[in-house]
Amino acid sequence: MSVNLASRSTLVSHCGDRKGQEKKCVAVGTRRKQQPRGTTRSARVDESINVDTREPSDTFHIPELNQETWENFLKPYKSSYEERAFVIEKDMIQGEIPKELRGSLLRNGPGLFEIGGEPIPQPFDGDGKVAMFCFPGGEDNRPFFSTRFVRTKAFVEEQTANKMIYRGAFSVGNPAGGLFYNPFDLSVKQIANTGVVHWAGKILALYERDLPYHLKNEDLKTLGTTTLDGAIDEPYFAAHNQIVSMPDGSKRLVTFSASERGLDNRIVVWEFDEDGKQVARIEKTLPNAAFGFFHDMAVTEKHYIFVENPIRLDMKKFLLEYMFGKACIAECLQFVPSMDTKIHVIPRPCGEGEEEYKVYTCPRPFFTFHHVNSFITSTGDIVLDTCALHEGMDFSANLKTTDVSYYNKNVGRGAFTRLHINTASGVVSEKKMMYRACDFPCVAQQVTGKKHKHAYVYGSAADQEDLWGPPQVISKVSFTSDDESVSPSVQQTVFHPGRNKWAQEPIFVPRDGATEEDDGWVLVLVYDSDADTTELAILDAKSMKAEATIKLPFMIPAGLHGSWTPEYLGSRPEGDPENSRFEYDIRNGVDYF
Repeated sequence: MSVNLASRSTLVSHCGDRKGQEKKCVAVGTRRKQQPRGTTRSARVDESINVDTREPSDTFHIPELNQETWENFLKPYKSSYEERAFVIEKDMIQGEIPKELRGSLLRNGPGLFEIGGEPIPQPFDGDGKVAMFCFPGGEDNRPFFSTRFVRTKAFVEEQTANKMIYRGAFSVGNPAGGLFYNPFDLSVKQIANTGVVHWAGKILALYERDLPYHLKNEDLKTLGTTTLDGAIDEPYFAAHNQIVSMPDGSKRLVTFSASERGLDNRIVVWEFDEDGKQVARIEKTLPNAAFGFFHDMAVTEKHYIFVENPIRLDMKKFLLEYMFGKACIAECLQFVPSMDTKIHVIPRPCGEGEEEYKVYTCPRPFFTFHHVNSFITSTGDIVLDTCALHEGMDFSANLKTTDVSYYNKNVGRGAFTRLHINTASGVVSEKKMMYRACDFPCVAQQVTGKKHKHAYVYGSAADQEDLWGPPQVISKVSFTSDDESVSPSVQQTVFHPGRNKWAQEPIFVPRDGATEEDDGWVLVLVYDSDADTTELAILDAKSMKAEATIKLPFMIPAGLHGSWTPEYLGSRPEGDPENSRFEYDIRNGVDYF
């Protein structure tokens, strides 16, 4: 359903008596190691909210925060053992798939929530399962669909043994069940479950503590790990990356590795051209940032940007619980409000002019997984939009220990937040754009690293300061006034998939030849907890109205991240579509690739 109804335009009120005010504040840090040139502790927070939200008055449903809602939301967090491939049938399609939509949507996420009958309580530890919808374009634009598990070494060994063998980041003690384990071995299981991208003719399944896994284009069969012809010279390759457009019209894949070096963190950034050739590489040691949790990065035309989260290792928990198999290593990571959140700005080799590495201190501490975008303003300042968790993150939360009361607190609640860095003074200003809890953002690829007018996030149905809940809707966040400032006017246009339906990460797809930033579509997987099935909604990115919905007759487990490529990657046999049909249950064995 569409929820951009011009007949209802509600202006959300400003919070408290702080309307329009800016508050100067000083962040107090516990770390006193000498900071790189450019570090500042003077900053400002604008706590007013000024957003025009468009949603339906008659059909917009905000679920009650009760056990029923919680159980409905959790339904897609279960194992899906079947691997499939087929051409979508006409009776699965509602509406009309745009004939101009040509290319492939790739999605990745955990596909298993148990091994040998032993539950995996934290979805982040589930083995990766990639899905793709490949649109041929044209009048009969029924996509080819395929989904398979990534055949990591650990996945094959555990499925063959029908028991847990390897420890994940959220595993407690010895997952194999033995009395002894080596607590000093901090390596974690290869699961390839977080991201997926198609680059230089290769589908790459990604997990930030491993190398990429190369998947075969036509059927997603695993071909093994890859170093991209030796270009990846680190043991890790991040799950997140940025595809940026260069001045000559070419594109580059920008990605990174983050690894602990004592108390420091060593960042390596690579850039690859469209043929997969490494065209840039830098490495930088970030002082005293071993536990900065660098999950994502942002990029401008001149910079790489990394946000250091205020995380430290809880030594008491590590020594008294983790060492004795009573806590997982992730639980030992602690959000510390007395520490600073820092922005590391690293010069990009292709940037024009002289740049130097600088570190800026944010006005107040927060944790962030994902960034929206970053760009250089017309005055040379830097804007970073991110999804900030101002109350931090609880790494002990999982499907076993958490219930609906999770939403009674704001720990883990993301907010669309703008950080404006005055590069001359070093002052960082912060502005929360809206009340709606949100995360998993995207922008149009053509504005990555450049000034953007629109962004897309998934979020809670409620858009209230004192109420949030499970992600359910997709919000288009548009800047309607000075989109370079720290306090632009914002408009939300919201897509609500319906009662007991739960939206996942939005992926923007540009229309071929588009001249406007939001000319295209937003693709989003939606889980229907009443039918226990998954559907793909194809939204017009301007209006956020659904042009078509593909209703699968089965569920896809709640996923993590995906991407779009204009390349058609699937099988499209001439004649009988049944020639491409495939179905296999991994419980029958996984000793093939």
